[in-house]
Amino acid sequence: MKELGKARGARRISRRLGERLSYANVISTLALIVALGTGGAYAASKIGPNDIKKGAVRAKHVKKNQVKAKHVARNAVRTPKIRDGAVTAAKLADSASSFSADCNQGLAPDDEMVRAGSVCIDRYEASLWDAPVGGNQITGPIPCNANGQDCDNIYARSVGGVEPRIDITWFQAQQALANSGKRLPTNAEWQMAVAGTPDSTACNVSTGSVANTGANPGCVSRHGAFDMVGNLWEWVGDWDEQAAACENWPAGFGDDLTCIGRGSGEASTRFPGPLLRGGPFSNGTDAGAFAVSAGRRPSASDNSYGFRGAR
Repeated sequence: MKELGKARGARRISRRLGERLSYANVISTLALIVALGTGGAYAASKIGPNDIKKGAVRAKHVKKNQVKAKHVARNAVRTPKIRDGAVTAAKLADSASSFSADCNQGLAPDDEMVRAGSVCIDRYEASLWDAPVGGNQITGPIPCNANGQDCDNIYARSVGGVEPRIDITWFQAQQALANSGKRLPTNAEWQMAVAGTPDSTACNVSTGSVANTGANPGCVSRHGAFDMVGNLWEWVGDWDEQAAACENWPAGFGDDLTCIGRGSGEASTRFPGPLLRGGPFSNGTDAGAFAVSAGRRPSASDNSYGFRGAR
């Protein structure tokens, strides 16, 4: 009889706990797990789906933007775990701005990106590697054709403290980025990301040689992208007619160089000229946030030409 009373008491306690296991209980328990650090694995193993009463934790219990991408383990949420209709386009649009963590890196842990509006863009000018993760930096000849058609063995990364890739064609840059899950930014995206970068010697505009990525800490945009002014001309995705002459922007635009479009009297048949942005290490005041050139073919390479990726 005494044992029966104990069993009934235990069931009553269990039932009351089930009724009281609410969002607050769950969050406090999870906070304890995080605080335990390495001991969290043990604690987590003691809490399973059967410990939480069905329907106890609802969307209304979760504070807006409280759960971010960095809190969710990779592959933890899969399609079968999401209830039909739980995620709508409207809900995604409302919360997209809070998920900036997905811009922190590309495929490799050392591949750093930043957010500029709706676009992820490389924090640094790209370097070239022989593997998507790890591997060796390619600083010598690029092991594929200048037209990019066989460039399945090069990978672009945004890595701080290394020499960015020079002497690369538009085609090679595009394929190296594609192999890394990225692309060349559009001209508009590049212009958005450069905002706030100083048009001054805080950037590498007059040294006559390329500097390592991030070597000029004052040369950074308000979005966190380094060296978008100076250091290297950067290929972007857009093409124009190859220009044969250059001018400068008017006052208010830093007198930056502009070489774009076919001027009057120029030959009517010319090669296309992909846009290069920002100016290199030797352009002085011609370099800047508005510097743009379509003066070379996409098959051209030069020790002042580089690139960065976007996605």
